[in-house]
Amino acid sequence: MRTVTVNLHKKKNSACASMSAWSEFLDQVRDAEQDLGNPTETWYRGHSDHGWNLVPSLPREADWEKKEKALFIEFTKSATRLFDRRTSDWETLFDMQHYWVPTRLLDWTTVMGVAIAFILYSDYSDSDDSALFVLDPIALNRLSGRDDVINLPEDKSFDYKSMYWENRPVKIEKPLAIRPGPQSDRLVAQKGVFTVAGSLPTGFESAASETFRKVILPSAAKPEAREFLRWANLDEYTIYPDIVGMARHIKHKILY
Repeated sequence: MRTVTVNLHKKKNSACASMSAWSEFLDQVRDAEQDLGNPTETWYRGHSDHGWNLVPSLPREADWEKKEKALFIEFTKSATRLFDRRTSDWETLFDMQHYWVPTRLLDWTTVMGVAIAFILYSDYSDSDDSALFVLDPIALNRLSGRDDVINLPEDKSFDYKSMYWENRPVKIEKPLAIRPGPQSDRLVAQKGVFTVAGSLPTGFESAASETFRKVILPSAAKPEAREFLRWANLDEYTIYPDIVGMARHIKHKILY
C-alpha cells in the first residue's frame, strides 16, 4: 500500500510540474507578442530542437542559389505527370515544399496550436526542450519596404523567377512573408503561410531579429501540451488531412 501511495504522489507531483511549466510557457508567449507590439497578425513556427535556427532547407546547401534552378526545373518536368497544371511558379514551389524538396521557404502557421503540434508530432520522446517562434509578418515585410503580407498568386507583380532568379526589379536581401492560396487540404488545415529567404545568408537571426521572438517549450511542459492538443482536436489526421496523416494518427493512437 505504501508503494502505491508513493507512486500516486509522484504522479501527482509530475502532473503539477507539467501544468506549471505549460502555464509559464503560455505566459512567455503572451509576453513575446506584447514585446512585438501585439501585432494585428501573428505567425508561429515550432522546432522540436530548440537549437535549430530559422534557416530553410535549401540555403543549408552549398551554392544553393545555383541548385535552386536545377531543383525547380527537374521538379516541374517530373510533376507534369502527377499534378494538375499550376497557374503560377509559386504554386509549383509550394508543391515542392509540401513534398520535402529543398526550397527557400519556411513554413509558418497563423494558429499557435498547429505550431505546437508540429513540435510534438515530430518528437514523441518529450525528453528535450523545443522552441516556438512568434513572428510579426507585417513588421518583417516593412524591412523591405512593403506594408502588408504578400498574397499569392494574386499579386502578379511578385513573380518568383523575376524576383529571385533575375533580381528584377531589385535584389531581395531579407526574408519576406507571403500568404498562399488554398492550394491543398494540408495548407488549409494547417492555416499555412510562408516566409521566403532573401540573398542574405544570415536570414532571420540578424537581418530581421526585431520582428520575431523565440520562446522555449521545456520538456516538462510537453505532457500538458499534449493534453491541450487533444482537447483542441489537433491530431495528426486533422493537420495532415490525407492518407499519410491518417496512417500516422492511427499508429500513434494505438502504439503510443
